[in-house]
Amino acid sequence: MAMFLFRMLITLLLTVNTASLFSQSRWVMQYYEDEDAVGKYVSESYDKGYFLVGKHGHNYSNYTWLIKTDINGEKLWEKTFGDPTTSISLVEMDYNILGEIYLVGLTGYYNEESYDPLIMKLNACGEKQWCRVFIEDGINYSNALVITPDGGVVILLMYMSTIPYTDRICLAKFDIEGNLQWKHCYNSPDSSISNQDAWNLTLAPNGGILITAMCGYRDPTPPHMSRPKPYYIMTDSLGIFKWEKVVHIDVSDKGGEAWSTVLSPDSNYFYSSISHYYRSTPYGNTPALLKMDLNGNVIDIFDLAPLGDYGKMFEAKFVTDTNIMASAVWGNSAKPKAVIIDTVGSIIHQTNLLDNEWMAFTEVSFDGKLLYFTNINDSNENFDTYLFKLNQQLESDTLYTQLFNYDSLCTYQIVSDTIVQDNCGLIVGDREIKEETTLTDILHVFPNPTGDYCIIEYDLSKFDHKANIVITDLYGRNIFSFNPENTRTQKTVSLANFPAGVYFFTLSINNSLKESHKLIITK
Repeated sequence: MAMFLFRMLITLLLTVNTASLFSQSRWVMQYYEDEDAVGKYVSESYDKGYFLVGKHGHNYSNYTWLIKTDINGEKLWEKTFGDPTTSISLVEMDYNILGEIYLVGLTGYYNEESYDPLIMKLNACGEKQWCRVFIEDGINYSNALVITPDGGVVILLMYMSTIPYTDRICLAKFDIEGNLQWKHCYNSPDSSISNQDAWNLTLAPNGGILITAMCGYRDPTPPHMSRPKPYYIMTDSLGIFKWEKVVHIDVSDKGGEAWSTVLSPDSNYFYSSISHYYRSTPYGNTPALLKMDLNGNVIDIFDLAPLGDYGKMFEAKFVTDTNIMASAVWGNSAKPKAVIIDTVGSIIHQTNLLDNEWMAFTEVSFDGKLLYFTNINDSNENFDTYLFKLNQQLESDTLYTQLFNYDSLCTYQIVSDTIVQDNCGLIVGDREIKEETTLTDILHVFPNPTGDYCIIEYDLSKFDHKANIVITDLYGRNIFSFNPENTRTQKTVSLANFPAGVYFFTLSINNSLKESHKLIITK
């Protein structure tokens, strides 16, 4: 009997310790606990860490932020964007194969009475390489992007004309060096379409771009009112219009909004998260999954909730070949949920994350774990930002204990600092106007183009801190570097062993980038 009681005691202690360990390892992180911070986007990095994008302040704010974390959500570094006099908001980001980061949003830096679309590119070390601003009358912005196979980027532009119903949805393509390659706006020949709003870009298997949007569509039956409908535009890889699709075009009692679209793992279908509108139900929209082929033909729409349960689904992404994660909400006074569904809209798992009213931004990690990035209003009416990591049963994931090598595409430690949205190329219409630079202009490289050698001329006589000059290739690899003296002089560098191509000279002082120059080597 005594032995039995002893074993029961040991079992109880082990159970309590295991439960305690599990609770201590619950995977949820909060950022900027003492500030009013709003999370806007989450993405996994090439090194298994995470990028988080958000802003300080829940209205138009002076500063926005980019956080890089390790695989357990612990902050590695952060970049703050903005200045105390103007507004800025960056809402989406992605990176190319070189680890270079693109961010899009809006800025008030160049227009005191309005806002303009902003795209900014950082190198793999988080330093600004270039930025571009589209100067137009009125309030216009960029809210989505997609990386192209050449390492460049296509961005979504909204409201690029003050003429009603004109140029509401546009795309612009930049190459890796920030050159505007093309810009197109999509004005439908169908006069029944109006009030277009777009939210998401998806790269098609052939290199084309699918725009996920909504529009107002004039009812075919009296009194011919304009109803909201899911709306899609497909372009080719050069941005040339191919087709458009308005869902439920032939009926007046159904419609909705499309929020985001993903390509199926077999590359045969698009799956779109939508709000499905029914006029016959008391509360209109219900969350749904729309399946469409690559030519814009709608295969089916699968409702997640009973008709009449008001709601929407946001950012659906494939977890396996047949299962999809998303953020969704339905029912009167319901709170947003994390959900796992199959490809016919059947709910496999669901759970609440926070007692809030805000949808979560989502990401799938390299090992099939699920990230939910969301916000909640605290007792002071400020926003708090949380990152949840769950397994495929929507249970809290455990923390990793193995080591990962972070930011390997950067040859030195990345510093946390502030980046101002200045020195941008200004684009008026389809023409770019170069802004006057405020760089120190203390580094010169010539001849350029060159062959077997180049001369680096620099003037560091006004600086006391340690300087570093680095030559990198197009892939960010360190080819040559040295620490120059704090004098004014020249240095000849042999390029005989350098293959022909494009290279970059960068000058950093006290680990802060001062100048960057492109060098072309010919043989």
